[in-house]
Amino acid sequence: MIEILTASVIWLFALTIYLFVRKLRKPKPVNEIKLQKIHLMRLGPFSGQSSSFKGKSVVFMMLLSSLSYAEVSITTLDNFHIDDLSENELTVAKRAEEINDGTQLGFHIERPHCIPNYPYLMAEIPEEMNQGANVYAKMMVDKKKPKKAKLNLEFVMDASDGKKIGWFALKDFPSFYSASIVDVKFQPTAGMKNQTYVLEGLKDSTYQAQQICKSGHMLRAASKQVKI
Repeated sequence: MIEILTASVIWLFALTIYLFVRKLRKPKPVNEIKLQKIHLMRLGPFSGQSSSFKGKSVVFMMLLSSLSYAEVSITTLDNFHIDDLSENELTVAKRAEEINDGTQLGFHIERPHCIPNYPYLMAEIPEEMNQGANVYAKMMVDKKKPKKAKLNLEFVMDASDGKKIGWFALKDFPSFYSASIVDVKFQPTAGMKNQTYVLEGLKDSTYQAQQICKSGHMLRAASKQVKI
């Protein structure tokens, strides 16, 4: 009996020592909430942690849906107007000085190459002028020697005030890509007002339009396409 009691005491003593040593060697538990806060502060919500994957997916889908098409209507600091003409085509235009009747000089930028092309001029036309008419003018770029220009009337539109606005394609014209000022003087027989355009900042506005063109996003909904 004494032997059994002595053995039990020795076993309990050995177990107590074992548990004490194990407790000393066990690593100190880490505060999980504090650790999580450190990760978020150091790495941010887009750090690539698995816990933030769901949130990133939702944000990505929201951005994707909002950028499926983005209508473009921008007025730059140089007062150029960048507008969508279709889902894959933009126009860059400048209004004439001292004329507020829709008169403008512009060009197209279209995919896939996004190269400035197809220059046009919009202006008020006489009542008797019809679609298909050719109009001749002289264009003076930066006060240099005037050069002949040929314009073809491709479309006629009715303005809200009853006036007729003509959309002319420029067929023959001097280069105005680097121009600061362009004066357009029509032949007296055309019955149209002479125009002056301040084109400072044209290159910058063209570059911005090309970046929009190259973005890959649909520029306007197909149902709203207006081709001229």
